[in-house]
Amino acid sequence: MDKDGINKKTVLSFALYDWAASPLPTLHNTFIFAVYFTTVIMPDGGTVAWAWMTALASIAVALIAPFSGAFADRWHCRKPILFWLTLIAIICGIALWWVAPDQAMIPLALIASGLLIFSLELSFVFYNALLPSISTRETIGRVSGFAWGFGYISAIAALLIALVVFVLPDQPYFGLDQDQSEHIRITMPFAALWLLVFLIPFFLYVPEPRASTAKEGGLAEGWQIVRQTPGMLRFIITRMIYADALVTLFAFGGIFAATVFGFSQIEVLIFAIILNITAGLGAILGGVLDDHMGAIKTIRLSLIAMIALGGVILMTASPQVFWIAASVMGLFIGPLQSASRSHLSRMAPPGAEARVFSFMMLTGKSTSFLGPLCYGWVVWMTGQDRYGMLVVSVLLIIGLILLKDTPSGDQKTEAKG
Repeated sequence: MDKDGINKKTVLSFALYDWAASPLPTLHNTFIFAVYFTTVIMPDGGTVAWAWMTALASIAVALIAPFSGAFADRWHCRKPILFWLTLIAIICGIALWWVAPDQAMIPLALIASGLLIFSLELSFVFYNALLPSISTRETIGRVSGFAWGFGYISAIAALLIALVVFVLPDQPYFGLDQDQSEHIRITMPFAALWLLVFLIPFFLYVPEPRASTAKEGGLAEGWQIVRQTPGMLRFIITRMIYADALVTLFAFGGIFAATVFGFSQIEVLIFAIILNITAGLGAILGGVLDDHMGAIKTIRLSLIAMIALGGVILMTASPQVFWIAASVMGLFIGPLQSASRSHLSRMAPPGAEARVFSFMMLTGKSTSFLGPLCYGWVVWMTGQDRYGMLVVSVLLIIGLILLKDTPSGDQKTEAKG
């Protein structure tokens, strides 16, 4: 143990799960495989099929998370459930290697992709629930921020390796056949093996919390905990709203840059890399801020900064100003996400962490379609992507208005009590 009461090896091992798990959804959902599916495997109707598959996976996560969270809390089996969910994701990632450029592969691509998205997203309920057991109230912000930042940096590192080694070379390494898209398909086993290798320290050195004396129970008791803990339900709803803003930003940020500022495909990719790097650095630095002044103040500062920078982006016609403002915005995206996790971890009663995070997952997944839907509706009504991005600002403003100080989640306030 160090002077702060935490085990550095345990914290590093905890963060390595974020490092291990982040590249797979980045390469699969966002940059490589999703594009491959919609442009090569199923060019006609592929976007709709992919959207439906993603939506069904998210709905399944929302429906199952509260029940599985209650089960994990009752039987103290967060790590075993996390292990099996991660194993499913690894198997599905490897299976995508066999998705050749042939329409006969559409069912395999959609089933394996849906299971991959479902298992990885659900796994974070149990991963987040372990955060309080490997940190203290005085250090939970730094630990959360360090792990979240690790994930962002890992995703970009893996993406760059995949691009340089597999995707971009005119003559692919390892004898990969470009005509069969093997240089694209190999990125999925690569990300799956990345997950397999780097998760090993997590399962070796992060302990399963001991049984607590907290009242145990199922789904109904979990809802009672959320409802009766002062400020928890309000915070989960508030977080749901500004999380929808982030979902919309991630979904349409590249499209906005291309349609409004004329970014090329390479420029969009560079923009995404820079945004992820600044978000990762922001998460790490924001964790220190979280422990120093509390999670709620960190969240409030992040929301205010993002709203202000969003206003600059919406008003400017200069690509250079957009580059600067968007890059700086990334510094506040990471702390917003990380501090939300640490805040809820501080609020959760011992032994009920999985249930608390499962309800956060339920609310997040249940409404994650609203931001993108409103964005599309505004663009359809106005014909301007610039007006569509107003949706992000409005959701951030609503989140800021609803955000309320909750002493149970603020370490400094609790220390005074």
